[in-house]
Amino acid sequence: MVISFCCGKGGTGKTTSTYNIGAALAQAGKRVLLVDNDQQGSLTLSMGYEPQMLSLTLANLMFQAIDMPEQLEQSVEQTIQKTTKNLHLIPANNKLAGTLSRLVSMQNTRAMFPLDDGSIAPERVLSAIVEQVKDQYDYILIDCSPHLDLQMLNALVASNRVIIPTQAHFLDTAGLNDTIEIIRKVQQSLNPNLRQVDILLTMFMSRTVLNQKSRKNVQERYGEQMHIFTEPIDYSIKVAEHPAVGISLLEYAPKNGAALAYRAVAEEVMHYD
Repeated sequence: MVISFCCGKGGTGKTTSTYNIGAALAQAGKRVLLVDNDQQGSLTLSMGYEPQMLSLTLANLMFQAIDMPEQLEQSVEQTIQKTTKNLHLIPANNKLAGTLSRLVSMQNTRAMFPLDDGSIAPERVLSAIVEQVKDQYDYILIDCSPHLDLQMLNALVASNRVIIPTQAHFLDTAGLNDTIEIIRKVQQSLNPNLRQVDILLTMFMSRTVLNQKSRKNVQERYGEQMHIFTEPIDYSIKVAEHPAVGISLLEYAPKNGAALAYRAVAEEVMHYD
């Protein structure tokens, strides 16, 4: 199962959710690979690595998938960081910006010269990487940047499922439409295997009227079209603290409300697998 975490807005909890749902799945005995698909390298940093110190990252693999696909399998194995027994990472850093430029160039070339020369399509580069290791893992979770660009498109094309983290207030829930529209287009024209779409409410404050209204609005508007996780992720300062020490929230504050919610979400992920 390949799951992308996408939302066309920053600060919604994509990276935190990718990491902690992945950690919860790993604690449940599942083999999990996390893929940092954001040039900021926030997931990589949150897991205790220094992005700019890493010589092998997702950017290297994407260039290799384009230029030297015959060497890709070995390179993927060399790039994976084995954080714990069940939780592994393909890291990222700012070199991924160069990858995006290359993908855009490939797309422009194909638009001008639409010939099938056997080269990989710009939206399927990440799929080629995932294909090398998908049989080794129960779950591959891809953390995306907030930009609706070719990097995100690659993640959606490589996925069976997408989780949209969104803050429980009006401005964030209003922004869901842009992300959902992109997902629908991918389902229709590029990846019919992207069957499951989930919404995860994050930074939730149950005592506020605004959050409760936003939750109800999301359920009424999207509940018949897609799955909405039963447990929203509680707002907690612990969520902001744990990346600074390079461990998951489940290790940092295992009894915290948000940690318990992430475990519940992981259970739902496995149930709807």
